[in-house]
Amino acid sequence: MNNTRLQYHATGGQLFILLLKNMFLTVVTLGIYSFWARTNVQKFMAENLEWAGERFSFHGTGKERFIGFLKALGIFIVLYLGIYIIQTILAYIPIPYFAMIVGYVLTLGVFLALVPIIVVGGRRYLTSRTGYRNLRFGFDGKILEVAKIYGKGILLTIITLGIYYPWFFAEKEAYVQSKTRYGNTNFGFSAEGKEIFFLYLKGVLLSIVTLGIYYSWFLADVQNYIWNRTSFQGKKFRSDITGGKIFINFIIAYLIILFTLGIGFAWAVVRLTKLFIESVSLEAEVDFSTISAKADTTANATAEGLEALAEALEGFLS
Repeated sequence: MNNTRLQYHATGGQLFILLLKNMFLTVVTLGIYSFWARTNVQKFMAENLEWAGERFSFHGTGKERFIGFLKALGIFIVLYLGIYIIQTILAYIPIPYFAMIVGYVLTLGVFLALVPIIVVGGRRYLTSRTGYRNLRFGFDGKILEVAKIYGKGILLTIITLGIYYPWFFAEKEAYVQSKTRYGNTNFGFSAEGKEIFFLYLKGVLLSIVTLGIYYSWFLADVQNYIWNRTSFQGKKFRSDITGGKIFINFIIAYLIILFTLGIGFAWAVVRLTKLFIESVSLEAEVDFSTISAKADTTANATAEGLEALAEALEGFLS
């Protein structure tokens, strides 16, 4: 196999045992172990991922994720109490539904304000805990810069009924990738909103016409497009996955799960993960002599806690 191609060494049996352990301990601890469970899976993924003869590593802990969640819960409680107090005061104003409307607007504003915090904080945490060849990854994005991109992107996407999304996607991906680094060296990403628009338009239309069959080819086009426009040290990544391979492996994965009554889920996941990961390569070897360490000692799991709490609240309210 090409030395610059990613390799994935996990087996279904290993993942099955890990998922079984995670499920059992999460149930026994009434959900508390879920923070450790998520970390276990990410460590498993990283330690089975190899590039150029070296394995990746993940150094996050369930404890810091749990503490981050508790901090996030404290932030949510303070914000909720603040909105509740404001609504209580406004209730004395004799205007029908005024307090309720203000409360909804404030709640929406808080959730939108948390988006860039979650994006920046979450990526800083994950990258700072991911390592390769004794160096860590990192993210130098700024909350205000992300807020401007997301504010503009979300607004124009809503106004244009979704048409602007490809341009929003191209802008945010270019920013996120350019601020993501390995050691002191940043990644690069260059894409055109117009290209993404026609890629999605073609994918959605043909998926509808073919009753979903073309979706596998759509996924292949999206993965290849994104990776083929990502670079490191000026060297471009390449993805050569095909829709036919995805389609066949989706069917095989489905049959594995079906005929094993769900027990084969781990084997199906490993099979599909291996397919997508091992389609990616770099056009030339990295010059590691020019890369030095750049630690991020301020990254923590609070933003991840905010995201987890928001997802929990969304699931509870839906």
